[in-house]
Formats: sequence, structure tokens, C-alpha cells
Amino acid sequence: MEKIIGLSLRRLTCFETGRIACFALLAAVWLIVSPATGQGTGNFESQHLQRLDEAAPDFLLRDPSGSVLSLSDLQGHPVILHFWATWCKPCREELPTLEALTHQMTDSGVILVAVAIDAEADAARVRRYAHDLGVSFPVYLAREGTISDRYWSWGVPVTYLIDPEGRLVARSLGPRNWATASMRALITQVATQD
Repeated sequence: MEKIIGLSLRRLTCFETGRIACFALLAAVWLIVSPATGQGTGNFESQHLQRLDEAAPDFLLRDPSGSVLSLSDLQGHPVILHFWATWCKPCREELPTLEALTHQMTDSGVILVAVAIDAEADAARVRRYAHDLGVSFPVYLAREGTISDRYWSWGVPVTYLIDPEGRLVARSLGPRNWATASMRALITQVATQD
């Protein structure tokens, strides 16, 4: 019996050693094959953004004065399309960082479109809520337009970066601090893509 147990332990140890060696080899290959941060990836991954490459679905939104905004009207400008809700605590923490970003990038041509997905709050309440957080950029209400819920089917907050040609280039799921130097550099890169 001791011989059988000893043999089983040696096999297990050998098997475990093989698994560890295999894992180490795969990790080394991944590091060699994967592009380094900042090479060819535009730092999307380093900022924990999901890279996209597809046409952004068009939409129509109404602002407080009744004017209509569509994505096609924004062609030629990079767009940050941000979805949030008044009931979302992470959104409450994130909105001020978007406000700071808009002040830091005033001359960049980047347009921020913030869309609240609230189903029950009226537009005045949503705008007052944003104002109380110190937000000065326009806030739209999804149900006052024709924007597809496909944009926020991942939940909120969710933010898209759209290039000047109207293509979705990245998606951010969850809250983040938008007012960082690295995020500004990434958005500037999206803004100047050819």
C-alpha cells in the first residue's frame, strides 16, 4: 500500500510540475506575442477600454430648448457619448470627472453628449440633479429621443468614444476618472485619427 501511495504522490507532483511549466510557457509566449502598451493598441487596453470598430448607430435627442441633436450632426467631431442615471451611485461620482475633462479639453473639438436613461424622472429633475453635482454640460434624456437602448444594454455608467467619422472606437464599462492626463491623451488620439 505504501508503494502505491508513494507512486501516486510522485505522479501528482510530476503532473503539477508539468502544469506549472506549461502555464509559465504560455505566459511567456503571451508576453512576447502581445503588443507592448502603447504600440498599436492606442493605449485602449491600458485604460481598460474595450476596443471597437463599428459604425455608431445614429440617434436623435432633444435638448431643453426643444432643439434636436443627432449623431450625424456631429460628424467631423470626436464625441464622448456617456450614459448614466440619477439612481446610479457610481454615475454620481463619475459625472464631475467628465465636467473636469470638458474644461481641460475646451479647444480640442471634442463634444460630450451625456444621456440619462432615467425612465421615471422628468427632464427638469434630471438636469437639476446634474446641476447640483456641478455639471454644466448639456444633459439629455434618452426617452426624449430615438437613441437605441443597445448603447446601454451593458448597464450604466457606460461611455463610448466615437471618432470624427462616426465610428465607435472604444467603450468604457463602469465608472472611471475621466480627468486624467492619460485619458486626455487617449481622447486626443481618437480626435486626431486619420
